[in-house]
Amino acid sequence: DFFPKNDPDTEYYLEFRKSFETDNDFFIVALENEGSIFDSTFLSHVDSLTKKLQALPNVEECVGPTSLMTYAVDPLFGGVFETPLLSANSAQSFKQDSIAIWKSPSYVGVFFGTNGKSVAINMKHTQMLSKEKCDDLAKNIQVEVDKFQFKKSHVIGRALGQKLYVELMIKELALFISISLVLTTIFLFIAFRSGWGIVIPTTVVLLSIIWTLGFLKIMGKDLDLMLTVLPTILFVVGMSDSVHVLTKYMQELRKGKEKVEAIRYAFKSIRLATFLTALTTAIGFFTLVFSNIQPISDFGIYTAVGVLLAYGLTYTLLPAILILGKPKRMNNFALSDDFWTSKLHNGFMWVLRNRKSIWIGGIVALAISAWGVSTIVVDNKMLEDLKDDHVLKQEFSFMEKEFAGCRPFELGIVLPNDSAIRSVKVLKQLDTLELYLRNEYGVGAMLGYAQLVKESNKTLNFGSEEYYTIPDSTKELNEIANLLQQGPIARATALAYNDSTHTLRISGKVGDIGRLHFDSCNAKLNAFIDANCPDLSNRKITGTAHLIDVNNRSLIENTVWDLFISVLVIGIIMGIVYKSWRMIPLTILPNLFPLLIVAGIMGFTGIPLKVSTSIIFNIAFGIAVDDTIHFLARVKSLLGEGLSVNYAVKRTFLTTGKAMIVTTLILSGGFLTLIFSDFLGTHYIGLLVSLTLFIALFAELLYSPLIVMFFFKKR
Repeated sequence: DFFPKNDPDTEYYLEFRKSFETDNDFFIVALENEGSIFDSTFLSHVDSLTKKLQALPNVEECVGPTSLMTYAVDPLFGGVFETPLLSANSAQSFKQDSIAIWKSPSYVGVFFGTNGKSVAINMKHTQMLSKEKCDDLAKNIQVEVDKFQFKKSHVIGRALGQKLYVELMIKELALFISISLVLTTIFLFIAFRSGWGIVIPTTVVLLSIIWTLGFLKIMGKDLDLMLTVLPTILFVVGMSDSVHVLTKYMQELRKGKEKVEAIRYAFKSIRLATFLTALTTAIGFFTLVFSNIQPISDFGIYTAVGVLLAYGLTYTLLPAILILGKPKRMNNFALSDDFWTSKLHNGFMWVLRNRKSIWIGGIVALAISAWGVSTIVVDNKMLEDLKDDHVLKQEFSFMEKEFAGCRPFELGIVLPNDSAIRSVKVLKQLDTLELYLRNEYGVGAMLGYAQLVKESNKTLNFGSEEYYTIPDSTKELNEIANLLQQGPIARATALAYNDSTHTLRISGKVGDIGRLHFDSCNAKLNAFIDANCPDLSNRKITGTAHLIDVNNRSLIENTVWDLFISVLVIGIIMGIVYKSWRMIPLTILPNLFPLLIVAGIMGFTGIPLKVSTSIIFNIAFGIAVDDTIHFLARVKSLLGEGLSVNYAVKRTFLTTGKAMIVTTLILSGGFLTLIFSDFLGTHYIGLLVSLTLFIALFAELLYSPLIVMFFFKKR
């Protein structure tokens, strides 16, 4: 689902997969022994396990070190027959077998660990299995492995990874909502000193979450890796309007208004501001719909829907609860002294006294941040979204260290015609390419047609090592081609060459080093092919790992474009609604400041820009602009009542400032709960969005009064 939509690389891979197979529907079971792996008891257990795994439902192929077969020519009758590479019950031949194994690049790093202390059983299962069948298969494999009580076992595979991801998603979904509920309860109690002050906004938000999840189900959409953070985001974002309404309601009560009159005036005075905040927040999320990565697009759409549902409930359910619930204690607290007033008054006077230092400090901070932005790295790994102590990450690390790795490598080459596959010239170029991939690029567990040809040539010449090469005569190549169509070796041949499309496939595994590393490797590979393999010019690197890289390569363009749309639309809306061009810079400038600061922090701390972290800028801008809208709306309202600019700004700072601080604490606290996620992407969303909102609050309190006074100084 994370493959880019309508992308030529994706379309090529989907067609390539039809010709061969997926590179991701596999399981590897690695087993360690106390001493040497060449131990009869250990290998006997490995052999028994291999047979049991082969018998499991949906396992299409299962090959272990004891089931590997080599081919030999019958010296009397000339036929080709199979013989075991390694016999589990023949200890006297272990030394000779080990020498043969370590001479062949086809076995070491694939079935035998590079340190000689572990072996691996490689399995392929039915392609595109459903989640339920994947879960069953992963469970059945683990049950069979556990029966033999090996010293240590390691199991990896997409089906298992999917199972662990989903289990972790469910666990974290409950965790985030629970922590958000606790933190929000604390902040609301501090703000309103009343149980009703907690119950009212919490009820509004919880109902909006339930409605949004119901809408997901109606639309046939399931929770995925991105949408697991949706309830947490709605929980904290949906609080904003409720807090502003309740704060204004209590201010009106403090002025002596009756309850119903206070409710009516509170909603009337901030209805435009709350509508704009809901709209701009929804726009911030909705701009993600332009992403060509489906889960991110869906995340933007459904979160925007949830924000609008929360707004609707704020204007229907909240006043109903205030009237029918009769929250006396909340009303009494509203009539008591408000300690916020003196604190905010002192803060406002400090801003006025230090305006010059504030401007200089902001300019310096932006200059330093610009330097940091220039150092941001756009990189990714297959499993970097998991923390290092997660079991799946540890299993991958073991496979990286002892075997060929887990990141798939796929290269497709289209030959010009049927005869090219039997051309000595073409095959020698292909052999040159495969040697480069193994020795320079670092591809292990490699399967290529030239390798099959060399192994067949060696077989036809009674296993002599000097014949492990591409023969020079067409006659020999024709003989080898016939051998490659016989018995089990035909299966391997079909995975390396598709005769109907004249397509060669070179596949293998590499270490999960990162996109930047492989971008460099791919550039060198293309230069090598152009210089040394002219008949293989019609080639393309593909595979699941490559498509993940393609996603991240276009991230900067997508991120900048989505943010530009969000900023432009929100600025235009503010200008139209208030019929003043001044509202555009007043809305945009204070909220670009925190985005640049956080982008600079990402650069300095080495946090890479990738699929998960790229969305924080849209989220943060859409939310941070809410405080600006409330501030400006209140200023405009007071100016309309005839107040001077300075006094309108001061009154706004003292009244709206409290709601801004409380909502920021709730929002930042809610997002901060995401730092406890085992998914690094979710962890960074929580950390960076909460940091952005805190910086946005300070920017709002420091710069909005000064900017408003500057733009409206003549009025």
